[in-house]
Amino acid sequence: MIQAPQSYGMQPAPQAPARKPAFAPSYNAVQINLDTPTLNAPPAMPYYPPVNMEPYKPQAPAPAPAPAQPEAPAQAPAQPTQVPPPVLDTTQPQQPQVQQPTEQPKVDVKPETNQGPQNVAEEAFKGLSSPDYDVQALAMEDIAKKGLNNQEDVIPYVQENIFDKLIDIMNVDSTKLAGPTDKQLEIRDKMAQNDKAVEDAVKAGQDPKTAKLPFALTPQEEEEGNKLSPMEQAERNKEYAMFTTAILQKTYADEIEKQSGTVVPLSDLPGAKAIITTLKTSDNPDMAASAIDALRYVQRPEYKPELTTLYTIAQNDSRQQVADAATEALASLNAPQEGQTAKTIEMQPNAQNAVNQAA
Repeated sequence: MIQAPQSYGMQPAPQAPARKPAFAPSYNAVQINLDTPTLNAPPAMPYYPPVNMEPYKPQAPAPAPAPAQPEAPAQAPAQPTQVPPPVLDTTQPQQPQVQQPTEQPKVDVKPETNQGPQNVAEEAFKGLSSPDYDVQALAMEDIAKKGLNNQEDVIPYVQENIFDKLIDIMNVDSTKLAGPTDKQLEIRDKMAQNDKAVEDAVKAGQDPKTAKLPFALTPQEEEEGNKLSPMEQAERNKEYAMFTTAILQKTYADEIEKQSGTVVPLSDLPGAKAIITTLKTSDNPDMAASAIDALRYVQRPEYKPELTTLYTIAQNDSRQQVADAATEALASLNAPQEGQTAKTIEMQPNAQNAVNQAA
């Protein structure tokens, strides 16, 4: 599960809305076609009623009427014949035995579920569009897990509407949402002191279960302290959105390169400008550090000029968390990568333009 940020009590400043990049720039007229083609079934043959194919048989002409015969002389009436009375059978007729149908075993018929690429993308879009922050988070977590396990599994999600929704989540103005209550902040402070006591006990070689805690908190209090406010949920989802976007960006760039041999410039990756803007403008150090992590996920030798500029600027950030994240990213960018070639592709725009355009 993606780790939720522990930025309790933080009220981040509103972010400048990021300019949405053109989703599908033309690189040698190559596009990623993610829609599964529908196979056209052969048309059904029309039904015609059967035609009577028996040959026609002409009717034989009717015979001519015979000539009238002369009347015979009248004879004496004959004696009536005695008819015996009918014999009645009074026995009951035997009823035919009806065989009872045998009970057929019950079979559970489950409706077929269509899990084609278009369906999973539609489900993800619904989740990202939900006003429920937890539903949004689950949708992003599902995409991220699939991409980390197998990059090809997220190809159906590389669509313009998916990127647009992720960018919208990044640009939410969380300052207008309710933050944690004073009671929650008080409980969280006590929880932090209890965690510090456990940590000190471990360092001293003691069993953490026997550590003496400064505060005795009930399960209900701990649950209340761990509950995220709407503002914190929105901030958490921004971090989720940046990392999910990075996974889809990498898939998008790799598929373009497979099809055309062209490397998509960093600034042209869908959602890249929103991530770079977050790095440059966010007052939340967790958010800025998450933006650096997202850029690290898509970094490659062709992006080294742009990323070197961004990481170097972030190294001078007054917030230690951001500066440390930038230092680690810069070191990983300069470290030799096994299996990578020194392929150089001219990037348009160049590194400085990419940084300026993201502002």
